[in-house]
Amino acid sequence: MTEDKDRHDSRPTATPEVALVTGGSSGIGFAMARELSQRGHEVLVVAERGVDDAVRQLARHTDARVTGLEADLALPAGVEAAAARARELRVRTFVLNAGVGVHGPFARTPLQDELRLVDLNVRSLVHLAHLVVPDLVASGAGRILVTSSIAATMPAPLFGTYAASKAFARSFAWSLRHELDGTGVTVTSVLPSATRTPFFRAAEMERTHIGRAPKASPAMVARQAIDALMEGRAEVATGLQAKAMVAIAALLPQPARSRFHGWFYAPGARPRSTRQT
Repeated sequence: MTEDKDRHDSRPTATPEVALVTGGSSGIGFAMARELSQRGHEVLVVAERGVDDAVRQLARHTDARVTGLEADLALPAGVEAAAARARELRVRTFVLNAGVGVHGPFARTPLQDELRLVDLNVRSLVHLAHLVVPDLVASGAGRILVTSSIAATMPAPLFGTYAASKAFARSFAWSLRHELDGTGVTVTSVLPSATRTPFFRAAEMERTHIGRAPKASPAMVARQAIDALMEGRAEVATGLQAKAMVAIAALLPQPARSRFHGWFYAPGARPRSTRQT
């Protein structure tokens, strides 16, 4: 059953611009919510869990109003609740960041985990965008930021469904941007590199090559992502590692991409899913 309780701890401000951040209770999503609030945006944090704590933490460091909505976006009812709340608050900036990762040999990962990943990373992205884009176009103004990943640039053995979902997100963002050209609504995709969040530990990926690699700070990723969003840029790869991966992907043939990227996710760990934000 979907839980979608509206929760908030707020300090009102006259600033009318409101930003919605999905997956905003932790990791990159929380950092982007904080970046937006520090720039004077009112923020609506949407996540399945941890919303109360996130709202309290954000409200301590900003005079902007911060609200929260607890909703499971892997379910249609959760997406519809988020869209309805966004309409009430007249949200014009959307950070579509919520996602989950599943790591391990595909033949042994639980099917329900793989399907939930598709529901959250792909279906909910399309569903929420489809509900909010018409209002943005009608108003003649809006910004959408889609969190993709450097995993989107190549096939990723042991992380294949996640990489495919992020490739979908990237392609979807570029396609939607082209369709909305001239409407006043911009669409930006962000490709973060490995980032210091609880993801790798929770997914039991600390022993993998990517788990051991140096990681970017969520604050840096958020700052570069929100800069790109506000400037209306099409895409940003955050940090040197991300830029290098994009360049390598452009040079290697597909079989070499699979081998190269697969190395990052080996050795495999016991399959497990976790929230990726």
